[in-house]
Amino acid sequence: MNPSPAKPINPDTVSKSNRRVFAAMLLMALAVAVIAGSALAATSNLVKNGSFEKDTDGDGLPNNWVGTNLTPNDKRVCNQSKAGSCSFKIVGDTGDKEFRQDVAISGSAGEEFTLSAWTKAKILGTGTHRILMRFNSTGGGNDELFTIPDGTTPWTLHQVTGSAAEDFDSITVILQFEADGGKMWMDKVKLVATP
Repeated sequence: MNPSPAKPINPDTVSKSNRRVFAAMLLMALAVAVIAGSALAATSNLVKNGSFEKDTDGDGLPNNWVGTNLTPNDKRVCNQSKAGSCSFKIVGDTGDKEFRQDVAISGSAGEEFTLSAWTKAKILGTGTHRILMRFNSTGGGNDELFTIPDGTTPWTLHQVTGSAAEDFDSITVILQFEADGGKMWMDKVKLVATP
């Protein structure tokens, strides 16, 4: 049995109403793609490796992150997390510590962003932990917006929303731990542009 060969569609035989339906469906599909793309861009996480799952060189510091005043006790751990398998743990043993990422995004004064992070803390004595969003201004200087959760807490979502006071060249996401004792775990760090 030989299958009949496919016959090309003759545009003269396609009705005008079928062409209109096809054109309308094509336009609808394009509109949906544009709207979905815009919504995705507005909610996309600008932080790389925000759940600390990747540490390709095995040094204990997750990819794309750097620290200040960290010791070997401050490291990526995969036995404690809010999402995925890993988190980053900071131990309160040498005063003020920072863990941060510079996000390569520029913008204008008034643009608004939301920074969120899940943290868990066991603070011994006095101390605090913070999440900060620092707009690095084009003309130099910066302004910071932060939230300060104090004390011992279970996994808790913290977030801060704010807008840049000036045009900016980048945003630095900072997680701070200031305590003489105790531990803090961080996970699921997210920075998104507010639509």
